[in-house]
Amino acid sequence: MGLSEQANTQVGRLLNNTNNPQHPAIGHLAAAAGRAAESLVYLADIDDIRFGGVWLADGYGNDAVDDGHVRWAATGGLTSLDLCIAAAGRLSGFARRPSRSEDSIRDYYRVTVSGLVEDDRHLVRPPWRAWIDAVVTDSRYATLLRVRNALVYADALRIIHGTTGPISGHSMRYGYNIGPLVPPAHPSTHTQVMSRDIVVLSRDVALTHVGAFVAVLQSLP
Repeated sequence: MGLSEQANTQVGRLLNNTNNPQHPAIGHLAAAAGRAAESLVYLADIDDIRFGGVWLADGYGNDAVDDGHVRWAATGGLTSLDLCIAAAGRLSGFARRPSRSEDSIRDYYRVTVSGLVEDDRHLVRPPWRAWIDAVVTDSRYATLLRVRNALVYADALRIIHGTTGPISGHSMRYGYNIGPLVPPAHPSTHTQVMSRDIVVLSRDVALTHVGAFVAVLQSLP
């Protein structure tokens, strides 16, 4: 049983016969979190097929596919976690429900552009407080934010590997110089991350924390 089905099953178990008006929304958000994580497993597989051996001549530009996979990975990984906290907030009654959308991780913990930390995790009720703590203290989560920022603000430096022969393997792909979450930015604050590493990192972060989200649902009476 996949994560999306597990999440939906657990929400149904918890809310059936409760007449909770938010049941459909909670079920949708929880299942969507599972699907987001599962889509990154699929992405990692097709990414390896596309770039792991001799690159395919499929009519699509290699740089466009590379960029597309990285964007899918980074945004998909973060989205999967935001869907979890949105479902948890509605389920346990602590959702802040900003006017623009559902809750996200950054509604409870974020680093501002000035470097200040806005920490409202005290609003997250147990057992979800431990879940969000595990997310924001995971260094891989910070890396995903840095990648996302680099892609959104177009300040990623492409690391291009040239070759005169057939293009083959992940080592020939683009890389990114990702900046810090806290300014000021200068060369020593940047970290080089290769495209394949971003895809795998996003998959693993999503599986870890969406899996933990499902485990919390299973623990609730």
